[in-house]
Amino acid sequence: MNRKMEAMRLKKRPLKPWHGLLFFIFIMAVFFVLCVPMQWTWGLYGVAATEIVILVIAILFAKLMGFSLKTLFPVRLPEFLPLLGTFIMWGSGYIVTMVVMLIQYRLFPVQMTQVNSGLNQVIFSAPFLVSVFIVSILPAICEEAVHRGVILHSLYPISKEWVVVLLMGLYFGVFHTDPLRFLPTAILGAIMSYIMLETENMIYSSFFHFINNFLPLVLSMALTGMNSSEQFQQAQEVLTEGSSMTIPVASIGIYMILAAATPFGFYLGNYLIHYKKGIRRSFIPEKSKWTVILGITIPTIVIFVLGIFLFLGGVLFDPVFHRYMRGF
Repeated sequence: MNRKMEAMRLKKRPLKPWHGLLFFIFIMAVFFVLCVPMQWTWGLYGVAATEIVILVIAILFAKLMGFSLKTLFPVRLPEFLPLLGTFIMWGSGYIVTMVVMLIQYRLFPVQMTQVNSGLNQVIFSAPFLVSVFIVSILPAICEEAVHRGVILHSLYPISKEWVVVLLMGLYFGVFHTDPLRFLPTAILGAIMSYIMLETENMIYSSFFHFINNFLPLVLSMALTGMNSSEQFQQAQEVLTEGSSMTIPVASIGIYMILAAATPFGFYLGNYLIHYKKGIRRSFIPEKSKWTVILGITIPTIVIFVLGIFLFLGGVLFDPVFHRYMRGF
């Protein structure tokens, strides 16, 4: 991290945090003034236009500030093990966000139904390959240029990496403009930013972004079996009806139990993204052996026990669970 920050300080016109803040404010202003009307008018194709607009703004900003595109948008050929580590970190982060979303469904069932119903209606309104391109590929390029490109580089003068990661999560959460989507997207944005800081290669954060948007899209398509607009309407009704139900506490407990694997998942993914050819590293450094072991074990136990508590408490005392069971 220090080496990267020093490299930025040597530039003639280094970016500063306030540059990133002003850039973000400008992006959001353009979004509400120009992009929202485009999305209302053109639907998913308006989303595509939005992605292109913010990419152009990011490129113009780089040129205006006197930076080469390679400086703000570093891209190099990826290696397999760091890609695998990125995938593992995505899987761990996705489980965490699922727990968060299930809790939100429990607390705000109607509002969460409306949010996801609206998203599904836009996403599934185009042919599958078009949806994949607009929903998965474009954000992995355009939004990454904005966040892991311009904004992240503006935070390099901050010496503490965890502060940078936290701020990047906040930026990414606010960027999605919905209070109920804020926390899940903030978590994912923070993880992508950490990967970018550690690898100095946007390919990995873009791969994370692509997988996060692509796999749920494919899964939704597979589960609904949609291949026509009529089937989409039928599937949308099923999705809306199902998601309007209150989530049982026991379901949250099950996902919490699964989330007990995430401390090790994050550690393994972090180990793999630091892989460098020809350099051997211990999986657990001897000097910090017990710090690492306890740092994984304690959160794992706490999360697992909490998951068991929620599951059993939900089965025994949750009226929603009992109501569902009577319906079978």
